[in-house]
Amino acid sequence: MNSRLRAKTGPIMEATGAALLVIAFAIEVLQQQPRWEMRFSLGAAVVLITAAALSTAVRRAWLASLGGLALILAVSQLVRMTKEPLLNGLNIVPLLLIGCAAMLGRSAVSRRRSLARERAQARSDGEERERRRWARELHDGTLQELAAVQIVLSAAVGTGQSAAMNDAVNQARSLIANQITSLRHLIVEMRPFALDQLGLEPALEALCRRTKETFGLDAELRVGAEWNRLGDELSPEAQAHIYRIVQEAVNNAVKHAQASHLLVELDSDDHTISVAVKDNGRGIAQQPSAPVNRPALSTVVSTGTGLPAMRERGHLVNGHLSVGSTPGEGACVTLRIPRQAERRARR
Repeated sequence: MNSRLRAKTGPIMEATGAALLVIAFAIEVLQQQPRWEMRFSLGAAVVLITAAALSTAVRRAWLASLGGLALILAVSQLVRMTKEPLLNGLNIVPLLLIGCAAMLGRSAVSRRRSLARERAQARSDGEERERRRWARELHDGTLQELAAVQIVLSAAVGTGQSAAMNDAVNQARSLIANQITSLRHLIVEMRPFALDQLGLEPALEALCRRTKETFGLDAELRVGAEWNRLGDELSPEAQAHIYRIVQEAVNNAVKHAQASHLLVELDSDDHTISVAVKDNGRGIAQQPSAPVNRPALSTVVSTGTGLPAMRERGHLVNGHLSVGSTPGEGACVTLRIPRQAERRARR
């Protein structure tokens, strides 16, 4: 059963099972029609246990417990009708079911808390890596060139010659212009203005254009015909995560793939939003263990942690990230987001 059918069938079965159980309890309180009470109880147990199989782990525990309660009610009515006390032993089965459900629920809650802690730790680690990266960029680039400006001007002042002063001023202006450009690139990498002001598609266009201008890599954005139907369906947070995933994939292609062409694809249909980054480089299997001597477009996380960070971002938008690669024929990073899952994430 696919996820969409399960999502529709599960709540209906839960409501049906709960209604049957309420009717059975009402008959028990009124102490009338034990046969009907047993039938409603058995029906409730079957429906609730079936619904439990279609639900998440935490809801499964509650539904299985209710199913066990319905079975206990059915067994008690069976004993009352047949007047066979030995049949009370059948209550062991629903009691075991309730016990297993309680253990399952406890395990599910523990797992959920553990996953929440792991995600929080992963986000914290990612933020710390980004801080270290920005500090390194500012120290190695901006701070060093500003120190060079200071040295050039100090040396010129020491000579007291106007010609030396003019040369020093021109050199200082050149260094400062370089740093203004570098800082602008750094600011764009931290949070591209196009993403906030215009949306995901223009931001990715700017990313491809910057990649082409900076590295000479033929970067192309291709948008499917159905993409414009999305409107504002993608939340700002989801757009930011998708942008960072594409940015990291582009960065990996720039640093490792030795590609000449890069294609970013945006597409959607009635069920799925898909984003893909394809290159014609050497493929993942033959990537070097250390980055080549090319400047990086952006590094959201340090080398060796990019793919886990991309998967984490994909999970945060309820999507699935897959990486396909053929050595010597390039790599493809694909993110697929169920559209109903994205709507649930926005709520």
